[in-house]
Amino acid sequence: MIQDNSRILVPFDSTELAIKALDRACEVAKNTNSELILLYVLDTTCLCPGGMREHIRDINEFETARNHYVDELKSAAEQMIQEKWKELNRKGIKVTSLVKTGDPADEILNVARNEMVHAIIMGSSGSLRRLHERKGIGSISRWISEIANCPVILMR
Repeated sequence: MIQDNSRILVPFDSTELAIKALDRACEVAKNTNSELILLYVLDTTCLCPGGMREHIRDINEFETARNHYVDELKSAAEQMIQEKWKELNRKGIKVTSLVKTGDPADEILNVARNEMVHAIIMGSSGSLRRLHERKGIGSISRWISEIANCPVILMR
């Protein structure tokens, strides 16, 4: 499925499933001499839910605090992803790292398209559950698997 010299996108947030997906992506990259694109997306979609803006007393103060919060999280994400980049680089894996802000599904799809990736390997939390607690596919991973125009490998 993944050929030699491919570009593999790995959305990464340091969760157990993301680490599992990254481990599998590293195996594939080593076996196919492929490049990994390590992506962290800072989800900013829930920082001010729709309809809330009109109820905020001081929107300027809110925006200042929101921007500070996003800047701090983005800085931490860049440090975390850079440390992971160094670790993979030491293992001889070709890797590029990116940090984006916005809707995770949209950003993953945008990066996949803009970076012309050949595959996406990502964790799936199974957050969309069916009756009787049977595992489903997580909402973001499900969307990615349905919309992406490249193969998507979901790890559990």
